[in-house]
Amino acid sequence: MRDADTTGAWVLVVDDDKTSARHLASAVSSFGHHAEVSHSWTDALARFERRQFDLVLMDAVLPGVDGFRLTQLLRSRARSYVPILFVTGLHETRAKAHGYSAGADDFLTKPVEPVELQVRMTAMLRIRRLTVDLESKRAALERAANLDALTGIANRRQLGPRLRDELERCVRYGHPLSVALADIDHFKQVNDRFGHPVGDEVLRCFGRTLSTHVGDPDAAFRMGGEEFVILCPETDVHGAASLADQVRRAFAAASKTTAAGRCSVSFGVSGSCALGSEATPDRLLATADEAMYTAKRSGRDCVRIYGDANAYHLPTAKAS
Repeated sequence: MRDADTTGAWVLVVDDDKTSARHLASAVSSFGHHAEVSHSWTDALARFERRQFDLVLMDAVLPGVDGFRLTQLLRSRARSYVPILFVTGLHETRAKAHGYSAGADDFLTKPVEPVELQVRMTAMLRIRRLTVDLESKRAALERAANLDALTGIANRRQLGPRLRDELERCVRYGHPLSVALADIDHFKQVNDRFGHPVGDEVLRCFGRTLSTHVGDPDAAFRMGGEEFVILCPETDVHGAASLADQVRRAFAAASKTTAAGRCSVSFGVSGSCALGSEATPDRLLATADEAMYTAKRSGRDCVRIYGDANAYHLPTAKAS
C-alpha cells in the first residue's frame, strides 16, 4: 500500500460462494487494489501467513470453521494490525456482536453497494496505514532507546536484561558464560590533549572494532564513558580472553587512523564457572571490573582473567 493514499493495497477476500467472491474481488480491483480470493478457512489462513495483507473482506458463514473463529485465528497470527471487514448475509445484532467480540472491525450486509464498500474500505485502510506508521515509529524509538547514539552498539539499558537471561540459560543447561569488560586506556588524556571531538572519534573507532570482531551484534555494549562490555554466552574465560585480545590488537591498529593516534585498551574477564553459585549479573560485572583494574596496574594494553595471577597477554607497547 502506498503511503500517499489508500490505493494499491493487498486485500484478502474470503467467501465460499464463488460468485460473491468474484464480484467482491472485481470491485476491489476497480478501486485500485490487489485482490486474492479464498474459498475456505484453511486456504485463507495459509494465504494470510504467506503475504502481508492490508485488509480482509470475509463472509461470516464458511464451511468447517466460521468467519468468527477464522477472525480469531487471523488475529493470533497477524504480524501487525490488519482490519477485518465482514461482508455477510447475516444482519442480526447478535451475529454482529459475536463478530466484534471475535475481532472484526466493521460489518457490511449483502448485497453490498460498491460506493459503500469503497468508502468503508478506504476508512479501514486509512486506519491500517496510520497504525503501521505508529508501529514503525515506536519500533524506531525503541531501537534508539536501546542503542548508544555515539557508537551505534547496544547501551547499558540493554545489557541488564540480556545478561540476566543468558545467565539463567547457562545455569539451566550447564553452559559457561563469560563477560569481558573493556576500558580505553588514558582516555581522559585523549580528551584533554585533543578535545572531546577526537575523544568521540576514538570511541566510535572502538565501537566499530567491536562490531567487526564480536560475532553476535547484540553482544557488545557501551556501559558509559570509555567502558564497554562483551557478553560471551557458551564461552569459558579463556575463550572470552582470546576474543578480548583479538579486539585489543585490532583496536590498536585501527586507532592509528584517528587524530589521537594509536590508542590501547585494557580488558578484564570473568565467568560463571569460576564464580559457581556466586554467579549473578552484578557479581560477573564486578569481578570483570576487578580484573580490568588488575590489567591497568599490570601496565595496561593487556587482558586479565579474574583470579588468574598472570596477564593473558603482556603489553605490546606503551599505552598512549
